[in-house]
Amino acid sequence: MTLTQSTRPYERLLRLDPSSRLTSGGGQLALWSRFGRVAVGERDRPMVAVLQALATTEVTPTDLERLALATAGATATDDEIAVLARLHWLLDRIGNALEQQIGPAGEPGWLRVTALTGDLRFTHRPYTGNAAVALSRLALLRRRDGRMVVESGLAPFRVGVLHEQALALVGALAEPRTVADLAARLGLDETAIRHLVGFLAAAQLTDAVDPAADQWDPHELYFHSRSRCGRTDESFGATFPFVDVRPPLPPVKPAPAGPAVVLPRPDFDALRATDPPLVLVQEARRSVRGFGVEPMTLAQLGEFLYRVGRVRSVYGPDHDNRMPYEGVDRPYPTGGASGDLEIYVTAHRVAGLPRAAYHYDAWEHRLVQVCDDPTLIQGLLAGAAQATGGTPTPDALITFTSRFGRLTWKYDAMGYAATLKHVGVAYQTAYLVATAMGLAPCGLGSGDAHLSARAFGLDWQVESSVGEFMLGSLPRWADGTDPHQGRTNWRGANDPDWARRAGRLLSAARHDRAVPEEPS
Repeated sequence: MTLTQSTRPYERLLRLDPSSRLTSGGGQLALWSRFGRVAVGERDRPMVAVLQALATTEVTPTDLERLALATAGATATDDEIAVLARLHWLLDRIGNALEQQIGPAGEPGWLRVTALTGDLRFTHRPYTGNAAVALSRLALLRRRDGRMVVESGLAPFRVGVLHEQALALVGALAEPRTVADLAARLGLDETAIRHLVGFLAAAQLTDAVDPAADQWDPHELYFHSRSRCGRTDESFGATFPFVDVRPPLPPVKPAPAGPAVVLPRPDFDALRATDPPLVLVQEARRSVRGFGVEPMTLAQLGEFLYRVGRVRSVYGPDHDNRMPYEGVDRPYPTGGASGDLEIYVTAHRVAGLPRAAYHYDAWEHRLVQVCDDPTLIQGLLAGAAQATGGTPTPDALITFTSRFGRLTWKYDAMGYAATLKHVGVAYQTAYLVATAMGLAPCGLGSGDAHLSARAFGLDWQVESSVGEFMLGSLPRWADGTDPHQGRTNWRGANDPDWARRAGRLLSAARHDRAVPEEPS
């Protein structure tokens, strides 16, 4: 129904969130919601009637007052005050377990708000200003459960759009408009506009938001808020959403078809005898954006991949411990032993290895060629150089991809966040191994997911690049030098000399020479 220009009354409608439930026992009626438990005695018939009404239908606050008074049979003024006091105490206690709607009196609601947190209360007031108003630039409009909803990573509320005229209002608020302009465009009276805009504003979905929000892009804030608990009511965590739908992805990705290069394997006892201590590796670790005169060798690449990304074992399933799938053990940890990351090597200058892109078969410890198209290879390598400000082309570009299904089969809402954590762990592992080996490492902050999918022959939404890492031989200027050298306005804190001392010690050990004396 479209409103005419005549003013019509508006009202709020209340109902319990569908995820809430009522239980009886021990002489109490208890409301269980996402925000906790609230109970009333079964002898408190007015409050029992109120909760039961809220669980079954939309009802106005006025109707709740009438229901409570009628159930209590209150006649004296003191009795009425006591009943209404208990009613408003109850509504305050269960506030965020209530869905609130706004719309013309006597009609279903046009907008509906759902609280996403337990501590921030929704309080609707009609918009009274005369300034132009717009949706927040952080607001997103999407389909959910057969309805359109407006939400953002900033707002602690979600607003469902239940009527075509309300949806038209949301669309009109894409740019700042006054109440009079909105009323004229939509054929609604100004009372309607003020109620509906006030509803969106109370949900923190208009442009009157926290100034600190300007540091966020909409997708990043939305991702942050929806991939952690506290500001979402979506299904979250290890819910195994696909356990009865399809089997999990295999723990180890089957190697693609193509020419294979068996990689040399490092020797554990030799590494144990010659590898530098962790304190030296950790302190000397640095990003090196340049490479030596001599190329990295196939043996070095093989040792790096073996120590960073090989599959050490596969285990499971273990149904007794909620693990109905096979886990993967690699040198770095992953959530739920998912082992979702794969490694691809784009070789540019590796002695003994043709210039091409390869998948690292982490089970067999070999490289399988997946692309030798010079245009695609050059595009990947050039992108890596560009990501570091135009530095030289690396000997090899290591690309970490994620088989997303290894995580989303088990986890709701947090799967992609988990894979980014895994990339961080893999980066640190790669840095430490490369430093111990005397190679030049540099993790990248971005990469071309579309180009890498083309080069590696991947379905972008099934497996995609999530991290890139440059690797090569160590240039002479970075061997044992002070990692802070050349940095302007450098201010040390907390033993900054450890990094310099560790670098000198590592360099001396690599070249089998005496440790240089510390300057006095």
